[in-house]
Amino acid sequence: MNTKDEWTTTATIHDEQRRALWIEVFENATMPIKSILPAKANVPEHENAEVYMLDLAAITDEQREKLVVSIARRFDIHPAEVAWELDKGVPILAEGVSVSSTDQGMLFSLTDDELSGDEWDLDEDLFHHQEFEDD
Repeated sequence: MNTKDEWTTTATIHDEQRRALWIEVFENATMPIKSILPAKANVPEHENAEVYMLDLAAITDEQREKLVVSIARRFDIHPAEVAWELDKGVPILAEGVSVSSTDQGMLFSLTDDELSGDEWDLDEDLFHHQEFEDD
């Protein structure tokens, strides 16, 4: 499990363009993620994309502030609005990303919610999480 002091499950962005954005917030463009298993999300220009979800509970207040500023600038949204909506989730496109985990028990401790049909939707304005029921 990730903590503010130690990240056991991380994603590192290698895509140069995206790396430049994330490196403003996270050294080496490496950040804590909730799971090494990708989820599906709709993000600008990438419908139904595979994503990893940033582990917001494991980042520092300084990183959170930098993240708010970076997202606000990228999507032209007021920082206060980004800060207010941030806890709904921050998807990281899986393309051009490597993940690693030293948490050996993590795969066996995933909750049903993490393995169920959750869909994440990031529209041009803000982040939105939408749960859907299995057919």
